[in-house]
Amino acid sequence: MGTIYNSLREHLDNMPNGYPATKSGVEIEILKMIFNEEEAELFMKLKMTFETPQQTADRTGVDIETLNRLLPEMTKKGQLLGIVLRNFSMYKAMPFIFGIYEFQLPRIDKEMALLCEQYGEEAFTKDFFSKTPPLMKAIPIGIEVKDDTKIEPYESVATFIEGAKSWAVRDCICKKEKALLGKKCDKPMEVCLSFAPVEHAFDNDHASRAITKEEAYSILKMAEDAGLVHMTSNVKSGQYYICNCCKCCCGPLSKYIAVSKNAAAKSNYMAVVDNDACIACGACADRCQAGAVTINEYAVIQDCIGCGLCVSSCPTEAIKLVKREGADAVQVPENENDWMAQRAKGRGLGDDYKKLF
Repeated sequence: MGTIYNSLREHLDNMPNGYPATKSGVEIEILKMIFNEEEAELFMKLKMTFETPQQTADRTGVDIETLNRLLPEMTKKGQLLGIVLRNFSMYKAMPFIFGIYEFQLPRIDKEMALLCEQYGEEAFTKDFFSKTPPLMKAIPIGIEVKDDTKIEPYESVATFIEGAKSWAVRDCICKKEKALLGKKCDKPMEVCLSFAPVEHAFDNDHASRAITKEEAYSILKMAEDAGLVHMTSNVKSGQYYICNCCKCCCGPLSKYIAVSKNAAAKSNYMAVVDNDACIACGACADRCQAGAVTINEYAVIQDCIGCGLCVSSCPTEAIKLVKREGADAVQVPENENDWMAQRAKGRGLGDDYKKLF
C-alpha cells in the first residue's frame, strides 16, 4: 500500500540525481525523519527552479497563506533551497544529494547518521557513484602549472571567490556523519564554502557562518595545508560551493577509491613526476586523497584526479601539474541543465525529468 513517503521517494528518484529504493525501506525512514506529511506533499508540487510563493500559488492552487507558512520553515529544515532578501523570497526543490542531505547539517544526529550509512551500503552508493557524469570534480589547489598553462576559470578557486559578493562556511556533513558514528578523522570539519553573487545572501542562513572574502581564502589555505582536496560542482558555470574533501569521510573521494572511478570527476590537469628529481620520500603518497600514488624507485602516479596536493608537498619539486590533452582531456558539462540532461540519460530517465523544471 502506497504512502506519501513512497510517492516522495519516487519523486526524488525521478530527479537525475536519483533516490533508489531498498528492500529494507531504510530510505523511507530517512524521509520520515526529514519531512512530515504536509511538507512531503508540498515538496512534490515544487519545481527544481526558483519560484516566488505567489508564482507557486498561481501554478499549483495552494493558497498563499499556506506557502508563506511552510516555505520558510521547510527551508530552515533543509528540505528546500530558499533565498530571502528583504521583502523578496524564492524557493526551489532539491535532490537528495547534492541538496537535502547536505542541508540536514543542523539536524543530523546519530540515528539519522546510522540510517544514511545503511542506505549507502544497501543501494545509494552503488547507484549514485557509478553513474555519469559525476556530481563533483576536483579543482587544482592554488599552485602554478607547468609551462604557465592557464588554469580554466571553472577550475580556479580564485575565480569563484573573486566573482562572489557573499561568502559563508559550514561544517562538512560527511565528516559530521562519520564523527557521529565514532569514525571522526583528524581533518578540520568547518571547511565547506558557499558563495553567492549578491550581498548578505547568508545573513539568515541557519547552517552556515557568514564570512569575508579574506576569511574564505584563509579557509582554502588551511584546507590545503591539511591535505584536503578542493571540489565543486562538475560544470563550467554556476558553481556556488567549494567542498574540501578527504578520502576517509567524503563520498566522492572515498568512493573513487573503493567503488568507481566515476565517483569524482578529475580536473583537466594531472601530476607528472620527474623521475630523476624524485627521491622516493613518500610525501606525495601521504598527501594524496585519491589513492593514486605508489612509491617504488620513484613515485608512480596513476588515476590522478589533478588536485595538486602532491605538487605542493614535494621537497625536490619533482612533480608538476600539466594539462590533459587529446583523449585524456576531461569533458565538463556546460551548466547544471546540461549536467542534468546527461545524468538523466545515463539513468535511463529520458525527458521525463524535465517536468520537474
